[in-house]
Amino acid sequence: MRGDYKLTVFAAGCGDCILIEAHHRAVLTDVHYRVGGAQDETNDEVPDFAPDIRKACGNNHLDVFISTHPDKDHVGGFCELFHCGPPDSWVADPTLGDPKIIVDEIWCSPYGANPHYETAQSKPLVDEIKRRKGLRGTWQADLDGNRLVVMDTMTHTTGTITPGLEWRLLAPTPAEWDIPNAEEGCPPTSSNPTSLVIQWTVTRNWGKNQILIAGDTSVEVLERLDREVLANNPEHLAWHILLAPHHCSRRSIGRVWNGGCIDEEFEESAGALAALGEQQGNGFVVASSRRVIRGGNTPPSYHAKLRFLRILARGGEVTDAVRARFRCTGGNAASDKPAHVVFNLNATGPSLAATTAPATVGLGGGGASVGGGGGYG
Repeated sequence: MRGDYKLTVFAAGCGDCILIEAHHRAVLTDVHYRVGGAQDETNDEVPDFAPDIRKACGNNHLDVFISTHPDKDHVGGFCELFHCGPPDSWVADPTLGDPKIIVDEIWCSPYGANPHYETAQSKPLVDEIKRRKGLRGTWQADLDGNRLVVMDTMTHTTGTITPGLEWRLLAPTPAEWDIPNAEEGCPPTSSNPTSLVIQWTVTRNWGKNQILIAGDTSVEVLERLDREVLANNPEHLAWHILLAPHHCSRRSIGRVWNGGCIDEEFEESAGALAALGEQQGNGFVVASSRRVIRGGNTPPSYHAKLRFLRILARGGEVTDAVRARFRCTGGNAASDKPAHVVFNLNATGPSLAATTAPATVGLGGGGASVGGGGGYG
């Protein structure tokens, strides 16, 4: 394995790809693999993380892949990295390149298993989920490479992948994933509210590392977590590392009125911010996005970054030490190039790992550019 007790947020533009390695297990949440750009050795704006994922899957098996929701910036490039189809059709020695990785088990929401629409980026994963769903009730369904878990908060609450690697599902509820289909001729309904929201706890020598991952979840979902979870069980929202929802979008922490117009207004949500505020110790917030700048395209939102800095400062002064605990895969200074954000998960809590230059060689395929998030900034 590449290295146990690590959390890596890959530099995937405005897209998510998050790897937890703990207790000899590897769990990947979402993928945004911009295939052609990752192959270009002269393009340091699109780091290639295929070698990192492969090293974490030493036997060409990924333990769990979690699809928070099927937006293109969370599913793109899935079939370039992972085997799609029955596990007995896997090619161990392909003519070109390395063998693809077998995903032992996929997790998704009921919406993710049957979305209202498909894109070129989402179709390979959706087809694979439907293939696995069709095996239910057969002996093949329990094989590595065939397992599928379709979950919401009514069917799944907490669980353990292996001792010391625990998860808690916080969203979606049935009402949150059962979104209306758009009328014919209208833009597709955003799937952001259907995102899986998971609190992870990695225990090492009795010490805890808690990670909160929320995909592109919406302000309404976070407000529900404030009312129903924070009020009764705040420990269920605790984190040492928070992935800023929707690539540090302001639409996860408030509402935009008249978006894009000269009279645009933003209404911040105290409830959503409270739900995201259960920082443990001196925690970290990570934005999986382009570099966050004032006046830039959203997401990411500079306004949202300021609110996360307030959370990190616990309402006090936002010092340079506080700013250093907000990390962005797109870079934190004007001279930065995109780079993965890596944490060591320790008995005393997480710490930033030493940064290294990302790899630039991997699988072949078509191209894409930096950024290109799912919209709804």
